[in-house]
Amino acid sequence: MSHFAVMVIGQDVEKQLAPYHEFECTGRDDQYVKNIDVTDECRKHGLDWYGLDENTVTDESEVELDGVHKYGYAVVDSEGLLVKAVNRTNPNKEWDWYQVGGRWSGFLKLKQDAAGSLGGRGLTGSCANDGDGRADVAVKGAIDFEGMRDEAGAKAAANWDKAAEAKIASGFAAETTWDAWQVVRERHPGNIEAAREEYHSQEVMRAVKKALDLWDGTDKFLTPREEFIKQARESALVLFGVVKDSKWFAKGEMGWFGMSTDDMTQPEWNRKVNELLDELPDDTLITVVDCHI
Repeated sequence: MSHFAVMVIGQDVEKQLAPYHEFECTGRDDQYVKNIDVTDECRKHGLDWYGLDENTVTDESEVELDGVHKYGYAVVDSEGLLVKAVNRTNPNKEWDWYQVGGRWSGFLKLKQDAAGSLGGRGLTGSCANDGDGRADVAVKGAIDFEGMRDEAGAKAAANWDKAAEAKIASGFAAETTWDAWQVVRERHPGNIEAAREEYHSQEVMRAVKKALDLWDGTDKFLTPREEFIKQARESALVLFGVVKDSKWFAKGEMGWFGMSTDDMTQPEWNRKVNELLDELPDDTLITVVDCHI
């Protein structure tokens, strides 16, 4: 189970997210719920594979979709042999519940004197930013995109410089690098423990990790400073997914503009999102939503 944020572009957030609800959790039996034939899987694994062992009928006319067979059913013959098994689900499910803002409340930075609104915060009051002039819902013209990019770039620059200072403090030159995890891993095929030992024994990497209080992700500081700042600016407006015209886009799932997910790198995805946002009319409503699945 995890949380992730999506940016819904346009009016009627509920309508745009509706095609992606997880029926098994929402219980919303609508046009997005499909009857999926799982007969072959149940013959192989048993009816309990889909929880249908207690939802059997001898004829499909006995099925009660508004009752016990809401989530699926199995038809068996007089000898108890499986004839047909159906799992009722939304094959496009992406969320089981959501809220505006949530853990990402305050993600949007408003322009001076511009108007926007906040949704609710996440559990224990978690949010992205609780400062002044922040919002979860606003029209594009009210959002300070460049300000958000500037903030991300400044933070990246400060962290990169802090990493360089940590190297110097540990007796290394500021430009000293280390071998990234993937490089070390390839030197130890079939022996991940040896790879971990070598990787984590690199003193310069350990100095950077300690200075920035990182659990992982230290290798990103191998990126040259200017490129590091550029990448941070390009990712400032990018959340896990985008929903526009009731279509769900996410790098790891549905791809974008005819590109397969395997073809699109993270920088390419970031650029696509930025291009989309920059080209929107100023009166376009933008809503940040915390989704759970």
